[in-house]
Amino acid sequence: METNNFNNENILCSINCYKAVKNSEVAISFIANLFAGGVAGSVTNDFRLTLTDRNLYIETIGYCAWGGLPEVISVEKIPRGDVKSFKVKSVDSNEVIELTPNQNKTIVFIRDNEKNDNLALKMSSII
Repeated sequence: METNNFNNENILCSINCYKAVKNSEVAISFIANLFAGGVAGSVTNDFRLTLTDRNLYIETIGYCAWGGLPEVISVEKIPRGDVKSFKVKSVDSNEVIELTPNQNKTIVFIRDNEKNDNLALKMSSII
């Protein structure tokens, strides 16, 4: 999977994670696909968080309908100074990331930490 060059910023850390998907989101996506002939898309729950020396990027990862190859659907850029909090909790073999930008809307991501490398925790210490 190819990532953006992030405007030649120095990449400090990058992690793959996902969001828990609610059944209601799946149902809405199914209905939208039914009426749109399967072109409306699907529920996206794969993300990559990339921390650079200036910004935190949230890449939304989707999968092509033909072949299932991963592709970056969108990229949200949050200046590091606008990150109000980046909290990480260990739950079983996962890291639960609670990201709160200045807009005060908390976004929760989950990262598989079976290798016990604690990359999300390391990212939080850099932020």
